[in-house]
Amino acid sequence: MMHTEGKHGIGDSNLRSGLGICMDSKLMSAQLMLKYLYSGATVCMISMRWPASMVDSAMRRLGIQQVISYRTDLKTTTLDPKSIKAESLERFRNQQFHDGGKTILFTSGTTDYPKAVVHSAHHHIISAERVVKALNLGSQDRWLLVLPLWHVSGMSIVFRCLIANAEVVVPDSQTSLYESISAKRITHISLVSAQLLQIMERSAPSHIRTVIVGGGPVPTHVIETARNNGWPVHTSYGMTETSSMITLSHKSFNPNSMGYSLSGHEIKITGDQEIMVRSSALCSGYLIDGKIRSIVDDDGWFHTGDLGMIDTDQQLHILGRKDNMFISGGENISPEEIESHINRFPQVQESVVIPVHDPKFGQRPVAFVRGLAHITDLSDYLVKYLPKFMIPQIYQWPESIAPNMTKLERKEFINEAMRLQATANDRSINMSKSE
Repeated sequence: MMHTEGKHGIGDSNLRSGLGICMDSKLMSAQLMLKYLYSGATVCMISMRWPASMVDSAMRRLGIQQVISYRTDLKTTTLDPKSIKAESLERFRNQQFHDGGKTILFTSGTTDYPKAVVHSAHHHIISAERVVKALNLGSQDRWLLVLPLWHVSGMSIVFRCLIANAEVVVPDSQTSLYESISAKRITHISLVSAQLLQIMERSAPSHIRTVIVGGGPVPTHVIETARNNGWPVHTSYGMTETSSMITLSHKSFNPNSMGYSLSGHEIKITGDQEIMVRSSALCSGYLIDGKIRSIVDDDGWFHTGDLGMIDTDQQLHILGRKDNMFISGGENISPEEIESHINRFPQVQESVVIPVHDPKFGQRPVAFVRGLAHITDLSDYLVKYLPKFMIPQIYQWPESIAPNMTKLERKEFINEAMRLQATANDRSINMSKSE
């Protein structure tokens, strides 16, 4: 696939023909994304999980007036996907992108509004070329697309397969993940922890060559179970701003690491343990008030906000987020440090730790855990490994929050913890009155 550098520099507000795509259909989303991207348009991929008010607000802020969607609840003008000719993905192989083609993807995170990340098609191609080389992806390979196109981990699969002449395979929604992998003779797949849980106990088919797991921490016992059953699991680290992964684990596997830096990406750790990245695959910037604002410092480094370390084997380890840190009774607490201990406990499938207000300590840690039957056993376990101020109050995973399919939204759990505390306080008051 050929590519050309975009002519528009940092700070350029000329985002040509901005158009939103908000659809569940992965195949049609990919076809339409490429159709408009090749024509030089700016394509904004929007999560179907967003409520209408959030979609409309984001489109107003970005100045996008039309969204391709089957949704009927949007105030933004919608275009019926059936009225637009969607061409086969094969149509786009070995074609040259228009200079002006750009994508907008939204980050998930701790800010009030998701950040709008602008990439040129060139960035996606650079990132894809590096992964294709690392995985030796070729024309005989088949990559199962189970991640959404509004997330960079899903979008990147399309670019990798176009470059390598590999096949993008979209699963049948009525078929289990394992059956799709087996029946469609899948060689490559990208998953999050919740999806790996669905297949880890089954023996891996002989044709599967690579299983990439990302999107957040994965319990060590989940990775080890999967690998013992023949699944070639690789951990990775990346983000929307870097056009997907920048590290990948090798055969010398360490389940607690994110692997080694891929060729072309530079990583360094600052004195306060922040991970910094420098790469030609970095995004153009964040779109703010019609302008693309650069994300790099004067030396070209992107300060990720993630905390990490590089071990003696040059593998990257993620320690947490700078903006997730909180203080409890004068002590600094990293939620991810508590999560790492929780995730080592047998049967834990997923966990998230968040701070909640406490009148005595300022803030206290609260943990939500999925897959565990008896919370008391976990509390007894944590006492052996964590100081008292880090022992969280533990709740079962809320039914209202789906397992992690891309990246955890901690604000949802903070709201749920506040609701549970308010309910407990009301119950305590009522009991006092009855006495």
